[in-house]
Amino acid sequence: MGIVLMHLFAPLPSWKNLFSILSFKNIDQKSISKIWLTSTSDISLWFSKSAWSLLVIAVWKKIHSDQKEITFWIPDYFCNSSLFPLRSWGVKFVFYPILRNREPDYKACKELLKSNSIDVFILVHYFGKPSDSNRAFEFCKEKNVILVEDAAHVLKPTKGIGEKGDFVLYSPHKHLPISDGAILIVRNSGPSNIFWDVRNEDQINKVLKNHYQEVGNIKLLGAKWLLKRLLQKLGFKNRRNLNVSFSKDVSSNTASYPFVSLIAKKMLNGLLLQLNDIAKRKIRNQKVWDEVLSNSYEFYTDRRESENWTPYLAEYSFDGMIDKTELMFKTLLKDGFPVSTWPDLPPEIYDKVQYHLNAIELRNSRLFLSIHSNLSIGTMIKNQKVTQDIKKDFLKLNVEWNSVTRGEWGELFRKIENSNLLQSWVYGESKENCEDWKVRRGIFTFENQKIAIVQVLEKSILGIFKVYRINRGPLFLNKVDSNIKELVFHELSKFGNLLKGSILLLNPELVLDGKSLVLMKKMRFYESKSSAWTSAFIDLTKDLNFLRQNLDSKWRNMLTNSEKNELTLEIGSNDFLFYWMLDKYDELTSNKNFSGISKSMLLQIKNNQNEKDTFLILRAVYRNEAVAGICIAIHGSSATYLIGWNGELGRKLRANHFLLWNSIIQLKQMGYLSFDLGGIDQEKTPGIAEFKLGMNGDKYDLSGEFWKL
Repeated sequence: MGIVLMHLFAPLPSWKNLFSILSFKNIDQKSISKIWLTSTSDISLWFSKSAWSLLVIAVWKKIHSDQKEITFWIPDYFCNSSLFPLRSWGVKFVFYPILRNREPDYKACKELLKSNSIDVFILVHYFGKPSDSNRAFEFCKEKNVILVEDAAHVLKPTKGIGEKGDFVLYSPHKHLPISDGAILIVRNSGPSNIFWDVRNEDQINKVLKNHYQEVGNIKLLGAKWLLKRLLQKLGFKNRRNLNVSFSKDVSSNTASYPFVSLIAKKMLNGLLLQLNDIAKRKIRNQKVWDEVLSNSYEFYTDRRESENWTPYLAEYSFDGMIDKTELMFKTLLKDGFPVSTWPDLPPEIYDKVQYHLNAIELRNSRLFLSIHSNLSIGTMIKNQKVTQDIKKDFLKLNVEWNSVTRGEWGELFRKIENSNLLQSWVYGESKENCEDWKVRRGIFTFENQKIAIVQVLEKSILGIFKVYRINRGPLFLNKVDSNIKELVFHELSKFGNLLKGSILLLNPELVLDGKSLVLMKKMRFYESKSSAWTSAFIDLTKDLNFLRQNLDSKWRNMLTNSEKNELTLEIGSNDFLFYWMLDKYDELTSNKNFSGISKSMLLQIKNNQNEKDTFLILRAVYRNEAVAGICIAIHGSSATYLIGWNGELGRKLRANHFLLWNSIIQLKQMGYLSFDLGGIDQEKTPGIAEFKLGMNGDKYDLSGEFWKL
């Protein structure tokens, strides 16, 4: 396949992060633990690896019982190397079978109980995806045993992870460029209602130190890791052994010093604010690998979108095709991909093959690619096979600039299934009048058929340098072939040209997928660090009864309650409602340090609208008092939630639920086809995001912002 790339399996630290180890700043373990805590009562303990965290649980259990032997129930699909400290300390293992979906086989567990004792039950959240911890909680509660949530594959807590266990273990060193670091969370609200006595910690730590003296075989872990990473940063890379066996599990019975190193703590402290960005990068990289495998190896992945969890590795399945799995493993290995298998199954699993068929099948039919945050898209796509030559199609593509009237633009806009305000004529005109941007409007045709429209903003800096900006464009009139889409973006990329003294800032109306990310890289765009746009839209072509039933049950109940609260609805686009809404918006932005569309732009848009109103205002009134209001922007056949205000009384009366639902009714009656909820940011405004997500619209993520010189 050409050049062997030899991608790094693990992320490299930045120079800044490396130099942080020279800092004399005191690192408080409590402060670096906060992101993994889900309750103020949680207790955090730090170790070098999660294998030691497991031993801590065993030691604690032995201290608080008179048993000579502690029994751990472990899923049969588990990494044997992680069990070395437990094995060497004499813990008894019972390997329970898992189902095809990697959930515990509780029917088999009940049979195992007839002949085995149980002290600790381990539930694994495989590869970042939440397992059913509620069922595990009930199982452990009934049997009066300790529940451990193994979240080593999880970057940080998310819904369904870290909420039910007596103990929860995370392994930040598996995800981040640090030498070591594993955190054990002790919770008093698990099935065993654990009371953690800090006086036990000295005793536990003593046991760990003594056990390390007996079995420890790795010294100076931090120093060795640091030297290796420095060499890699300087360009020295080890070539991978291409004779790695696919089917043979190799377990490493290694034990490093049990406690987290100072180097790791210092580096981790500098990475905590980057965790959300790292999570997003891992998701994007997984999508790129999906596209690369599809293009280069004709391997297609039917991947269900991970709504609220971050993948640890990109997983690829070949169910029932072990030979094909091995062949693909060898091919990817030869071509330099960071491919691996998982796990190194415990030897006990092969002693009872018929009892552990699912674990063995999963081990032999899955491949994994690293998706760490250091992987660049440019490097990932370097060894793709060249797609068909589309240069000849350039002759068939044509773009006309500034030859379209407002009426023609509006007519084309109405043909777009899900348009947006930023590409509307009135928005461009308002940017021109309000912020001194020049506007270019282009219509793309292919084989004499109109296929796309785009609105480009242009501003000159000091008369010598030009900035071009495309916000959420181009918009395609119909679904087009990916090659044609590539032609359009190739044409637009010409706006960014260093030799001509111009830069193009592009926020394309492209969903976040591998195709979009690869396309942007092929067009030589660079990614901006700003957050990508996420939102959801309501399909107004669907029946109202269906849309109401589709609401989240809690959201629907609140809506029902709001409808009993004597709220009166006012709807219109008149000046009175608009300026009332504008005053409330002004109040909101000044009091909450809120940033959004400017007040001057809202006024300009209203002044520039033609005979058809751009804004629709809905206001909730309770006993002659306005308690809430929202402003909706109308564009083409679509509408977007733009701004909203909810007073204290409005919140009590659930007025926003009342207004959003009535917006759907009103827009549907007016003949609009879709209603965009106007952005969902689960990091900066989690409360608003949860409210909007409760409407269960069709969620989407755009590919992000890019720039080109």
